[in-house]
Amino acid sequence: MSYDNYSVIDCDGHIVESVAEMAEFMSARIRQHATKPARNRQGVFPSLDGMHFALHEENAVTKKRVTASEYRPGSGEDWLAFLDRAKIERTVLFTSEGLSVGFIQIPKYAVEVCRAYNDYVYHRFAKLSDRLRPMALIPMQDVPAAVSELRRAVKDLGLPGAMLPSCGLPLHLAHDTYWPVYEEAEKLDCPLALHGGANCQGAGLETFTNFTASHILHHPIPLMVGIIGFIYHGVLDRFPKLKVAFMEGGVGWLASLLDRAERDENYFDPADQPGNRVRDYLKSGRILLGCEGSEHTIAYLAKRVGVQCFAYASDYPHEVDLPAAQHEIEEVAERDDLTVEERQAILADNARRFFNL
Repeated sequence: MSYDNYSVIDCDGHIVESVAEMAEFMSARIRQHATKPARNRQGVFPSLDGMHFALHEENAVTKKRVTASEYRPGSGEDWLAFLDRAKIERTVLFTSEGLSVGFIQIPKYAVEVCRAYNDYVYHRFAKLSDRLRPMALIPMQDVPAAVSELRRAVKDLGLPGAMLPSCGLPLHLAHDTYWPVYEEAEKLDCPLALHGGANCQGAGLETFTNFTASHILHHPIPLMVGIIGFIYHGVLDRFPKLKVAFMEGGVGWLASLLDRAERDENYFDPADQPGNRVRDYLKSGRILLGCEGSEHTIAYLAKRVGVQCFAYASDYPHEVDLPAAQHEIEEVAERDDLTVEERQAILADNARRFFNL
């Protein structure tokens, strides 16, 4: 492989949950719902939106997918095989079904299902190998409970941090209602990560009927909202050691935000400006964006804000199979518009530092 001389860390792979396996860790009330087929229409998490259906998944890719093993795709065993075959040192893992956790409207239920999920990924993934580093889910619908669950996930279970839902919550993530969570994350020295995935309500995509059209937009848009919220609503100033990642929207959207932010620095009330310039937050090492090797804007952005805020993300086993993941790593390793040091930073060093691996 053309990347044999590089170490590689995947900053965004995906667990594919088994409801049957996860049921072992559920409260009796949730287990009763999850394990009765007549009542179990969606597992234990809400639907992402009106776009993500099995019919789409079956027809999304016409070529035969090459998974890493004979194990269930997205299981812990499959992930270890994938890391070995793709020559990846370790991976930070995010939920699949739980990307919709922000849409849960009953706080008590959110608390129970997040706790069950965290116990599940600890026992079925983290304990299997320290190469598998699952991010926790926390019930942002109940902020004190989210603080407690974040602390338990990091201190007791040893998980690296927690995912924040990019869509679904009643308030934007930078709202001061959620600040106790960020205070706790700063104390724990653990990263938080917004993860795209849902066709978010209010973004103008609700009436789209073409999945690909929606997909182009519904990943990056909530990440754009999130990063601007964290900067301009003062979260990163109030918590100067907090680290926040923005996953599965690529990096190209950042160029537009930088242009808009730098223009507005000259035209609008200084009282509405954050403590630093947007590019300074990006240079600080406290922000990380998952990227794919094929993105043409990586080199441009690296020259503009530095390379420290970009990290390789596989997305396995969602859209990307084993050969596609290997190809995307090779694309980074072979780029002639990045230095060897910059390629290594994107392929492993930035994720290792950011996630305390």
